[in-house]
Amino acid sequence: MFHIARLLFGKMCMTDQLLSILFCIPARQFCIQFKGKRFNAAPVILTQCKMKRQQNRTLGAFEKAFWLLDQIDSKDFALAADISGTEPIEKWQNAIKMVQKRHPNLSVRVVMDELSRPTLQHVENLVIPLRVVHAGQDYRWEQEVEKELSERFDTENGPLLRVVLVQKPQNTVLIVAANHTVADGTSLNFLVRDILLAVSGKELALMSPQVSNDETLDIPEDFPAQTVDQLPELKMKTDIVKPLVSSIRFSENLTQHMLEKARQENTTVHGAICAAVLLASRKLRAEWNETRMELVSPICTRTALDLDDNFGLNITTQSVFFEQQHLSFWDLARVAKAGLDGTNSPEYVTGYLSFFRDIVFGHNDMQQMLDALKQAFNHHVMVTNLVKVRYKTDFGTLKLESLYGPMVRSGKGMEQTIGALTTNGSLGLTNTSDNPIPGLLVEMEKILREACQENSEASSFQNVSSGKNKSCSLA
Repeated sequence: MFHIARLLFGKMCMTDQLLSILFCIPARQFCIQFKGKRFNAAPVILTQCKMKRQQNRTLGAFEKAFWLLDQIDSKDFALAADISGTEPIEKWQNAIKMVQKRHPNLSVRVVMDELSRPTLQHVENLVIPLRVVHAGQDYRWEQEVEKELSERFDTENGPLLRVVLVQKPQNTVLIVAANHTVADGTSLNFLVRDILLAVSGKELALMSPQVSNDETLDIPEDFPAQTVDQLPELKMKTDIVKPLVSSIRFSENLTQHMLEKARQENTTVHGAICAAVLLASRKLRAEWNETRMELVSPICTRTALDLDDNFGLNITTQSVFFEQQHLSFWDLARVAKAGLDGTNSPEYVTGYLSFFRDIVFGHNDMQQMLDALKQAFNHHVMVTNLVKVRYKTDFGTLKLESLYGPMVRSGKGMEQTIGALTTNGSLGLTNTSDNPIPGLLVEMEKILREACQENSEASSFQNVSSGKNKSCSLA
């Protein structure tokens, strides 16, 4: 490496200056001697370091699938943070700029390259919109999420994130909405933390651009072997959608009781939530009562692939099917848990990506890809569970009371998307749907409360694993 550097730059003034070029170690007094002339090389180092932090690459298989699905129908999503305390708008604006510098995916757009592949491209000076709503203490924040999910992202120009601040007299609600091509629910969870840290005056370390899960697994990028003479013009579906959002927050006592009871019953809180939404939706939507129902769960890949807190798309999904048979609540919960066995592994992620690579890689016939993807995601219910907030919730004068979501339009209109996340020991649930089942969350709470009061019984259900829960496992 030193020989190559000498060929490029000539004689170095200092030994550690070579390290500055190769590894972006900040230079002190740095000069290069070339053909008898001395040059100040610090700007070169800063430029090289900056280039390394810019996101410019092709999309991975699932990223591309989400980008294509977004052409059919919106897959945008949001989280909402209920925060006690207020801060001046300027602090929030500065905090958003700080997190944008930290996360390279917050400064990108999606454009086609010379091989007609969608790519992430860095955009200099891209401004993340901040919308401020001044409201009374009892203002319903869910209506602001509904507005955000009704407005499509311009992926060709960016940015792929928007922020809303609902300023109440004593509280603040921070809403972050993103395009699914570059982010997942855990990304927004970490982003809320980073924004609150920045507002409270903390410095944020800069992160390197996130690579795709394909690249993490050393799977090669897409090189189309087949091409079409004329690419179809991708016209994003512009129908106005009006998803509705509702939320509920359980007491700490009920949340703890659920956790303990689920363990006694050899299942998880996620399994219990799945059982509750199945029973409640079949009770309240008559046409689903005798239907074979598909319930899909997003699976975080950060633990399986040993990933950091970067802002990126790091999920797979897994569907579990439930027949018309009438199982008890806890047997349903065990079926839901067993259906996710083996999903938290590099092997599962590899197989999952291979499925989507067969659909969206190897050619550039976008219409063929879209036709195949239209058959996907026909579920009745999605339970997207971020498990719990694992960081401290005190941020100087602010305290994160509860984090809600993810709130996402996950299918084709009739599905119910349940977001689950525990903050400060209290479980919060949301339901997002174009056609929500009235009273679904209240009925789920009732079912869960009654199930937790049952006496533990031995289960006849077999094939239940007892794997350890990890940092972003469903628990």
